[in-house]
Amino acid sequence: MRINGLAAALSILFAHGVATAAPKPSPPMTPTGPWNVEFADSMCLLSRSYGKGGATNLIFKPAMLGNDLEIIVTRATTNLRDSEQGKVLLSIEGKPSPAETYFLAYSTKKQRLLRIWNKEDKFALATVRGTLQIEAKSEARYSFAVPGIDQAFPVLSKCLEQLRTAYKISEADLAAIATKPEANLPSFFSTDDYPYEAWSNGVMGTVGALIWIEANGHVSTCEVVESSAGAILEKTTCNILTKRARFTPARDSSGRAIRAPTFTRIRWELPSW
Repeated sequence: MRINGLAAALSILFAHGVATAAPKPSPPMTPTGPWNVEFADSMCLLSRSYGKGGATNLIFKPAMLGNDLEIIVTRATTNLRDSEQGKVLLSIEGKPSPAETYFLAYSTKKQRLLRIWNKEDKFALATVRGTLQIEAKSEARYSFAVPGIDQAFPVLSKCLEQLRTAYKISEADLAAIATKPEANLPSFFSTDDYPYEAWSNGVMGTVGALIWIEANGHVSTCEVVESSAGAILEKTTCNILTKRARFTPARDSSGRAIRAPTFTRIRWELPSW
């Protein structure tokens, strides 16, 4: 779904200020480009380049629903390494974040990607004036100067508002949810569900779907909003969710079951038959 009337990207120019103190583990990297807010079809991204030639990028990807925030660091390199995952230490202004934060790091042909999932309020970083520090096992330790982030996050918030409007999710829908819908989604999928055409062609990937769950726990609608898996696996994902999935429904503040949206990702990997 495309959001009509939105520019593909919006550049926000700010001064490249530097933090007054150099926090450990390393002096903060200074930005080499402006903050960019990208109004995409199914997501909103806030990014900025760092380092020589903009070889490192810091990206914020807030969830369409809820308060989760994904932080992505990409670094140009041809040094391929194994994937790594675990807990990450995320520090804001030199103080560790109290939220549980996890990471996944992996290599492509030309980049090392570090993806971090933070359960803290996704706009808490709008108050940062100095540095954001990231330490994840044996991955590179990062310290970013983030001047102007307080001006960029409101634009990112506006993007999210328009994105939810495009997908017909109102503020009232979200405000009514006191308890989110829950389900053990992996239990509804099995290796037998892998479409033969996808399996025979070695197709794998992740399908991100926006689904609406009725008060009886059934999935009434499923719409793919992001995918790296191809049309066959996208269709299979929504077929399984709408036909098999059963949720504990969302509830309002009075405990009444209500209709509510949620977002989920399903990872398809080739079975080892």
